Amino acid sequence: MNKKTRSIVETLIYIIIVIALAVGTPKALCYILNTEYPVASITSGSMWPALKKSDIVFIKGADKSELEIGDIIVYKNEKGFTIHRIIELNKETLKTKGDANNISDKLIKYEDVVGKTVNLSGKPLRIPKLGNVTTWASELRK
Repeated sequence: MNKKTRSIVETLIYIIIVIALAVGTPKALCYILNTEYPVASITSGSMWPALKKSDIVFIKGADKSELEIGDIIVYKNEKGFTIHRIIELNKETLKTKGDANNISDKLIKYEDVVGKTVNLSGKPLRIPKLGNVTTWASELRK
C-alpha cells in the first residue's frame, strides 16, 4: 500500500473508532449501570459542596429497597430532572433536599426516581467541568 492510501485508511479507521466510542459508550453505560440515564450534568449550585455546577455524575439504577437516607438521587419532575439528597423515606413517597437549599422538595413517588449516584469512597463519582460541554451542546439545540 502506498503512503497516501495508508494514510487514508488509517484516518478512516480512526473516525470509525471515534464514532463507535461516541455511540457505544452511552449504550454500554446504560447496560452496566442499569438505567436509561447513566450520566447527569449538574446545572445548579443546589448540591454544593458535594456536587458543583458543571460536574458530570454517573447514575446507577436503584429500586425502592436500595434507597437510603443520605443517598443522592436523580428524579423526574415537571421541569425535567432534579439531583438532590434523600432526607426522608416513607412507604409511598420520599423527600429530598439540595444540600445548599434551605427548604426541602415536594414529596416524590418512588416510580419517579431514575437512580442514585455512583459513589467512590463514600462520595459521588464526578468529573468536574465536563458538564459545561453538555450545557453548551443543549444550548446549540435550542
